[in-house]
Amino acid sequence: MEDQKTSAHDQKLSEKRAEKEQKSNEDSPSEKREMVMHGAQLKCPYAQAPGEMKVTSNEIKLQDQPFATKGDGNNMVNLQFKGNCGHPKWPARNMSPPPCMSVIKLSPWDNLGTSIIQEQTVLVKESFINCDPEFNAAAPSPIPQAASIKSEIQNTEIPKIIDAYFVKWISEKGTPVEKEEQVYNKKLGKKVPVKKKVETTKISTEKISERGLSYQVALIVETEGLSGKKVKVKIKSGKNKVLTDVDSEVSLIDLKDVEKVTDATKYAGIKAKTEFEIEVDNFANDPTVENSAQFKNKAVIKLMLNQRADDLSFDLAKLITASSDKEASVYIEVTSDEPKIEYLGKEGKNNLKNTFLNDGATYFKIKYFEQPWIVKAREEQELGVSEATHCSKIIDEYHAINRQNKPKACANTDNSSWCASFVGWCLNKSGYSAQLDPGAYSYGHENTRYRAGFKKNATDKKGLEKEEFDEPTWGKLITGNEPLLGSICVLSNKHHVSMAVAKSNDGKTIYYLGGNQGNKVCVGTFGQRTSSIYPTEYTKKTEDDELPIYYTKNEKLSF
Repeated sequence: MEDQKTSAHDQKLSEKRAEKEQKSNEDSPSEKREMVMHGAQLKCPYAQAPGEMKVTSNEIKLQDQPFATKGDGNNMVNLQFKGNCGHPKWPARNMSPPPCMSVIKLSPWDNLGTSIIQEQTVLVKESFINCDPEFNAAAPSPIPQAASIKSEIQNTEIPKIIDAYFVKWISEKGTPVEKEEQVYNKKLGKKVPVKKKVETTKISTEKISERGLSYQVALIVETEGLSGKKVKVKIKSGKNKVLTDVDSEVSLIDLKDVEKVTDATKYAGIKAKTEFEIEVDNFANDPTVENSAQFKNKAVIKLMLNQRADDLSFDLAKLITASSDKEASVYIEVTSDEPKIEYLGKEGKNNLKNTFLNDGATYFKIKYFEQPWIVKAREEQELGVSEATHCSKIIDEYHAINRQNKPKACANTDNSSWCASFVGWCLNKSGYSAQLDPGAYSYGHENTRYRAGFKKNATDKKGLEKEEFDEPTWGKLITGNEPLLGSICVLSNKHHVSMAVAKSNDGKTIYYLGGNQGNKVCVGTFGQRTSSIYPTEYTKKTEDDELPIYYTKNEKLSF
């Protein structure tokens, strides 16, 4: 007869085993088994001594040690044993035991945990891996690029700031949705529900590591457990002093302030800010965003990488140009007023791990994309050149470039218009070819202009009877006359020439920087663009395809 005590013991043991099996297999955010960390001791029956786990699969740490995952099975890269391999295959081959580190050849890990670290399942104490030793080599596998670095083993009850980064923001028309509103009905004397169609916007984002000065970005803070709460964000100078001292705030334009403006003359008065307060789920709760679910648990703010809304901040451009790297590195600091919060960034002030994009090569970079001839034009704009204040400069410097028939005045009379002379001066002073003896329309031709009445060559006995365009080629026309960044555009029925620097928010208006615009050097808008061209020495860059957005009163200037 079976002993009852033994039977009860076996039954209890069976229950314990079943419970253990259930715990090991259940999908739980809180790991029930002891997890393996970097530096863990490894055991192999054929090794002369215990080995050591070297983690290369991820960047998530607990007490400064990363978690081991199934990605840490790359032979001798991750499993490191000293001494020789004692596997019986070597004597069978009449070979001396080779060093372990030359013959580790592994199968995938078995009996994994349930938690996920940077898109990889964790290893637990019970995990094992088989080795069929053979001579080979190995290199670390790439770390998976997760959309957000988030460990399921963390205490989900504590609110978290998980990540912060910049994205390029692309909006397109979404699918209209029906929305029910309460509207007062006079006949019934009460409010009644009425369905209305609401236009929506579909938003796509692209994480970026750099952007041009005066261009727009969105800053996204990923959180957990903070829906409806607010976070505070600062942009700070990175490794070198460029825009501000290292670790000091950089002031930028909040596009919410731009959207509030109803009088276009007020755009110039918008002030840049050093701190931004953002509500978590601000876009997730916006009914006009078609794909709002994409922004769940995220705080989003749109910024202009500039300190004015209506034109480029040339002071910042000069600082970037003068820097050794020709860029300004910045990072993000995030804080919350919530009493208990976990930060998953890099350590900043007050021992909080609340800084992001400031780890070595990960700084976000602000660059200055405008071409050298635009920089020259900016310098003259900053100088305040106008007919009233700098007439002699216009005559002696601008009109002196590539002129056979040099004008003798600076006003818009007697062939003294100076828009083409200004473009030629900017090109010449920055080392690029300019049109010969130009009128505005001549900048719409790739070949050199030869004016009627003047000699085409030094050997000619008399001047040309009529104007010609001939070799050498000085410029390259842009297909479709598209106004690219810094392109030289003939405007206003071929009576004006200027340089494209920006566009309006809707893209319908192009802003040009040039001379003889309202009798001065400034940014303005003109109609009837007939050509767009670059000097022949210039090679178009990818960033030239996108003009930054300016917010201004769209005033059309005279020439």
